[in-house]
Amino acid sequence: MSEDKDSAPRQGMSCTRALGITVAVLVGLPLLIVLGVVVTFAVQRSVPEDYPTVAPRTTADRAAARSREAYALLGPGPVIPAGESNSFSSDMCYPGGLESAADEPAPGSYALSHTWDVGGVPREDAVAGLERLHDALVADGWRIVAHDAAPGDAELVLRAEHDDEGRQVYFWTPDGGRLRGGVHAACAFDPSGEESWDVTAGLVPPALGRG
Repeated sequence: MSEDKDSAPRQGMSCTRALGITVAVLVGLPLLIVLGVVVTFAVQRSVPEDYPTVAPRTTADRAAARSREAYALLGPGPVIPAGESNSFSSDMCYPGGLESAADEPAPGSYALSHTWDVGGVPREDAVAGLERLHDALVADGWRIVAHDAAPGDAELVLRAEHDDEGRQVYFWTPDGGRLRGGVHAACAFDPSGEESWDVTAGLVPPALGRG
């Protein structure tokens, strides 16, 4: 009888201890997760982004050269002078990962793009040109992430990425046979140290096409 009396309190204490441990885990685990997120965020914020330091003019020259190569392969024909349909644009770069939650650009960073567009391109010419460009990009080490050249009246798309150089995007739409292209360079730091949304001042793209 005494053993039964002793075992009851012990069982009660064991249940209480188990309940306490369960509660501690349920309360402590979310706190540990939050703490881990906070620490990771702080570490990422303290480490500068791994962007190369490149002058905007150098990046612009590279992007324009890529556009000239692509335009020649696409072969739409007309010359596109510098202007609204052949221009540079830029923005600051935003870190990825947990840092993106702060929605703050990396100081002194920039992302430069060169875009162009031309109308009156027949669908069959656009299909053939995108095929040529696709093969050239693959041979040059670019990853093709989208290539939609299905028959019919649908839009044509070609997208490629490169770890060091950024993205290239091309698409054709049946409305006016418009063919558009864009070379979007990878993020970089301006060696001048200036922080600006637009680093294209004084940068004029070359005319595209043979004339």
